[in-house]
Amino acid sequence: MRVKERKLIKKVKAGDDEALEKLFVLYKPLVNSVVKKYYLGHYDRNDWEQEAMIICYEAALVYSSEKGNFGSLYKTKLSNHARTLIRYNNAFKRQVYDQSISWESVKIQGIQEPRRSELAIPINDTYNEFVKSLSRLELIALMTIIGEMSAEYVIDHLKIEAIQLIRARSRALQKMRKVLF
Repeated sequence: MRVKERKLIKKVKAGDDEALEKLFVLYKPLVNSVVKKYYLGHYDRNDWEQEAMIICYEAALVYSSEKGNFGSLYKTKLSNHARTLIRYNNAFKRQVYDQSISWESVKIQGIQEPRRSELAIPINDTYNEFVKSLSRLELIALMTIIGEMSAEYVIDHLKIEAIQLIRARSRALQKMRKVLF
């Protein structure tokens, strides 16, 4: 490791902000290469640089010259952090944030009705054809699929065995796919 890097890391550990900035600038090409690999829609260049500087600080604090060089530690920590950010953004319970619209865009463009695909609005003939093709058991299974009846109610009150219901649901879904696609 270069002497300059060691001095900068020591200063960062001592709390020197200027040393952190110099160390960050020294590893800017590494930051650029890592940032190019990952895409986060709402992250701009400044956000990435801020995250990278925080990770640079954390890496400098935990760095030990006996365990390798600083560059590889920093690259690993930055790549892992980028993957964590991507996992966080792709998490199912946060998808609503990705689908939300900003107040500024509403003021500019106004509120628009969401567009519906043709599959969301079944055509009457196709729907009737599909329903007519189902047996009584498959109709009951369809009711459980769309949430009109619970599987427990069907099993307990309509005296249909669980395995029969599972198979009927599978057949109903196959017929639905055949009609829709």
